[in-house]
Amino acid sequence: MKSWTTFEMAHELRSHIATQYKESLYKTATGLLGYPDVNESTHGSIIAALQSPTHRKLICVPRGCLKSSLACVAYPIWLLLRNPDARILIDSELYTNSATFLREIKQHLVSPKVTAIFGDFKSRCWNESEIIINQRIQKHLKEASITVGGIGTTKVGQHFDYIIHDDMNSPNNSDTPEKCEKVISHYKYNISILEPHGTLVLIGTRYSESDCIGHVLRN
Repeated sequence: MKSWTTFEMAHELRSHIATQYKESLYKTATGLLGYPDVNESTHGSIIAALQSPTHRKLICVPRGCLKSSLACVAYPIWLLLRNPDARILIDSELYTNSATFLREIKQHLVSPKVTAIFGDFKSRCWNESEIIINQRIQKHLKEASITVGGIGTTKVGQHFDYIIHDDMNSPNNSDTPEKCEKVISHYKYNISILEPHGTLVLIGTRYSESDCIGHVLRN
């Protein structure tokens, strides 16, 4: 019978805990990242949609439902835990909104709880617009682990495995057909930089029949 050292036991325990988080977005959001208001009865369907193997995901819910915390913070972290080589674009109506999500992600990735289980994520590419995690295996990839953008910004020459669109429409850009069309055009451009087998997520709240979610529902 093998005699386990303290180090081996600690490593085995960390591996077991890490596996639990990799297998469950819900456990990652609540246990690893500490979102106390996330619960299965309210957010179970959102989590199920994000975890599903489908490559096109549409989540339409009212404001204040923690949809952005789940889809733009917990979900990208969960994806990178499962695949350190993933290339993720977080895109919002405003670049500053996307940058805020990335700032929260970075805070989680350097927290003692996360690094104790998964190691040090922070690399030399760790700024407001993009990060590359230390755990990346394919070092030659030109895209960062997470990149952020907004309507009016384009990622020419880049390609992503996951593109997350969060609240592309708001009262500010949904009150005329022309404004709605600008959002839809940006959305269509992003489809062109998504890898053929990549995953596209559109999450938001409805503001007009002509908004981006309406375009997706009609097409």
